[in-house]
This record gives sequence, structure tokens and C-alpha cells, in this order.
Amino acid sequence: MFEIDFKFEDPFMLESGEEIRPLDLRCTIYGTLNADRSNAVLVFHALTGSSRIAEWWSDILGEELGLDTSKYAFVCVNYLGSCYGSTSAELLSKRANSRKKRLPVITARDIVRTNFKLLEYLGIKKLKALVGGSVGGMLALQFAADHPEYAEKCVAIGATPLSSMGLALNHLQRQALRVNDIEMARKIAMISYKSAEFFDSRFSRNPNRNDESPASDHDCRFDVAGYLDYQGDIFNRRFDSESYKLITKVMDLFELSDDEIGRIRAEVSLIGISSDWLFPAQDVEKFDKKLCSFGVSSNFIKLESDDGHDAFLSDPEKMNEILNGVIGEKLRAGQGI
Repeated sequence: MFEIDFKFEDPFMLESGEEIRPLDLRCTIYGTLNADRSNAVLVFHALTGSSRIAEWWSDILGEELGLDTSKYAFVCVNYLGSCYGSTSAELLSKRANSRKKRLPVITARDIVRTNFKLLEYLGIKKLKALVGGSVGGMLALQFAADHPEYAEKCVAIGATPLSSMGLALNHLQRQALRVNDIEMARKIAMISYKSAEFFDSRFSRNPNRNDESPASDHDCRFDVAGYLDYQGDIFNRRFDSESYKLITKVMDLFELSDDEIGRIRAEVSLIGISSDWLFPAQDVEKFDKKLCSFGVSSNFIKLESDDGHDAFLSDPEKMNEILNGVIGEKLRAGQGI
């Protein structure tokens, strides 16, 4: 692993018209770039992830795994507005040229341009692939549209423009953040990341294992409640509420125009997760058909799992098989896992 921090002093123009200066970007590279730097894969992390892929995809990254470090160098850049090394949401508010010094609106195109800026600095002129799950998948697709000749392949996992249900869930999370309740925002999110099958198999109606006297608090007497409370508590200690607001808004605003779709030249693989109700597999398959209708070489792959949206993180065996198949060209079109 090689981690580097960059500071770009030139003004960085956002799509909104606001300028940010300076721009900080944290990048982590796994594996070794070859002499002509032609073996790079750009990986986009999920909403609350970081550039350190090994911290959230440890069972996917390594020799002969889905992200095979013996063949490729994997580059991941922390998002603009995140709180893990790049210019954070708090700093964006201070550095933006807005007179009100409020949090600027960031789009997927803005984040893609920061990634491209860093690739140029690193001397990487071509990518073997773009890979990302959830909002990371959105960004992989946006990069493929904005820089059509740059990447050979694009792998987007559990990612489409958000449905009205997804928009509603993000809205509720930001409503919770307005009253400084990041724990409640995370609990809402955790429900959307899992599935009914996951909750039933893991928790059922079992009593809260973390509560010594469950009858004393009817809100927390069940194990599923204890799980959500625990997730909210640990998230409160590791993530920033302003960053959370900003990146959920990036998700809301993501939508490729017909012109953008028509520009995509990378071979696209869209992975739909069977039990995902945040990004339903049928929506991913529908999006795949739309890409194909515009002449994009796109392939839909269904990942069978009861883990919900989080399956791309929690089911490494199937994800390794998919990524080895797509990047190593071992999967047939339309194949499920």
C-alpha cells in the first residue's frame, strides 16, 4: 500500500460555478504501477468509505482475488467533501468563494474531475477498468461518460439513478442531520442497506443481547433494535455529518443524460443484487437495457444474495467470482452468480 496526499493550489471550479482553493486529495495505491502505467484500475469507494480499499474490501483485494494486486495497481481517491483526507465538507464551506460560506453543492461530475486531475498528475493515461459499488458505481459510470476513451471497462455494482424511494430515504437522513442526529440518519441507512431476509435470519424476534433488562425499555427490547443502536453509535464516532449531507446529495443528483450515455465507450458490467431494495436488481437490469439501446456494450449480472445492498461488501466469495470474471473476461453475457 502506498498512500499519498496532494494539494492543488490552482482554483478548482465546481459545476455550480463556485471555486475551491486549495484542493486536497488523498490517494491510496495497492499493487505496483508498471513502467508505462497502463495497468491501473480506478476504484470508487462507497458513501462512508475511504481511499484505503483494504479497510472495507479486504477479502476482495489481494493476489488472485477479485482485485488482483499481482496483475494490476488499484488506485482509490477519497471523495471531495469526505472526511478521510481530501478537502472535507467543513473545509469546503470555508474555502468556497460563496459569500455566505455555506456548504456548496457537489456533483458526481465534480468528484470525477478530481479523480481525473489526480490520474493526470500520476501520469496514468489509460485505465484497465473502473470499479465501484453504490455511489461508487454511480461515479464509475459518470467517469465512463465524461472520459469515454480513458477506461476499457466499467463495473458498477448496485448503482442506478436513485428511485423515489431512495430519494425519500436520503431526505429523511438529512432531516435527522438537521437536528444533529447522525445516529438516526445511520439507522435509517442501515435498514436500506440490508434486506428483510437478512433481518429475519439474523435477528427474528430475539431479545436484545446487549440489554441486561430488556423489559425496561420497550423500544430496545429486541435484538434488531440493539443492532441499529450499535451501528448508530459507532458511526457517530467515525464520520462527519456535513460530509454525510454532501455525499447523499451527490447520490440524489446523479443521472446520466441520453447524450452522456451515448458517449460511453467502455465495456460496462452492471451488477444487480437480488435482495437489494435500495437499488433493486430489476432497476439495474432496466438501466442495462437502456445503455444497450444507446449502443453501449453493457452486460447485466445478477448476484444472488439475501444480504441486501450490502452484499457487495459482505459476500466476498461471489464478488471475487464476479470481478475475476469481468476483469478477467471469464463470464458469459447475462450470467448470474
